Amino acid sequence: MIIGRAPLRISFSGGGTDLEEYHSKYTGYSISSTINKFTYVMAKLRQDKKLQGFSPDFASYLPPTEYRKTNSIQGHEIVIQSLKELKFKKGVDIYLSTDVPPNSGLGASSSLTSNIVKVVSTLQKNKLTSNEIAEKAYHIGHDILKWGVGKQDEFASVYGGLNLYKFTKEKVTVKKIKLTKSTNNELLENSMLLYLGDRKHSEKILNRQISAINQSKKNTIDALHHAKELTLMLYDALRQNDLSNFSDILNEGWETKKKFTKGVTNDRIENITKKLKNYGAESFKVTGAGGGGHIYVFAPKNKHKKILDKISKLGLRNVEFEYTNHGAQTFDVSNL
Repeated sequence: MIIGRAPLRISFSGGGTDLEEYHSKYTGYSISSTINKFTYVMAKLRQDKKLQGFSPDFASYLPPTEYRKTNSIQGHEIVIQSLKELKFKKGVDIYLSTDVPPNSGLGASSSLTSNIVKVVSTLQKNKLTSNEIAEKAYHIGHDILKWGVGKQDEFASVYGGLNLYKFTKEKVTVKKIKLTKSTNNELLENSMLLYLGDRKHSEKILNRQISAINQSKKNTIDALHHAKELTLMLYDALRQNDLSNFSDILNEGWETKKKFTKGVTNDRIENITKKLKNYGAESFKVTGAGGGGHIYVFAPKNKHKKILDKISKLGLRNVEFEYTNHGAQTFDVSNL
């Protein structure tokens, strides 16, 4: 049995410029960090050539099935298409699980796809590079399952850590961002992650954004260009261990992101961010495409208790987390 674990991420800046529709014309940049919230894949070979699937996140069970003849079953579509794409010829039992609810805005679907690709290629004894795993996972999500996704989540999950990602038509370049130990501790101490809920699948928001890019709508293109500029400024701030500037840029990035397309924010989110500011938050952004899911908050540690005392009235839930440098990993149970 092979067990795979792949991290989720918090994207600080540049989301949207990782969309192929954007970076096929313009260079894109994003910065994200993985956290200790994970997707899990357990895979055990069968004696026949069928797939049996367990997906507790969707309360879904797939009885032993000739998966090559099956196209889509909620909770198992990623597995089915990944096995087909990787030309997996054996039978397998696969269990999927995630540390967060569906539609979290933390890149769970892309993490899960990357995780499956790594696990299945391990079963095949096919040593794919990190870049090949991320690109294959992106291909499955974007081209086969037709998700309107960018590339940053697959690469974040596979590589792990705090990174600057550069997206061009030809390739993705990953550059690790190194913080001093004291800055790293300060970043963690001042960071909060709050669960908003209410988020539908990001596909509608992203499809509107993609449509606006394809139509060269000035407001969207200008906002994406500015988001890219802010990402490079954020990169400089982090390299200089300047968290005050980091916070200022994060705020400007959120205001810019709201200009991408309709649905990134709403009345509830606007009310919440206004209240969080009153409670002592310095900056924030809704993770993922927006509209709900989770909100990342940067606030002085001495303001956290006040924020935590107030959030239940706003319908929020605190999510304890830490940053992690580990990307997707596989473990062979027989070697544990």
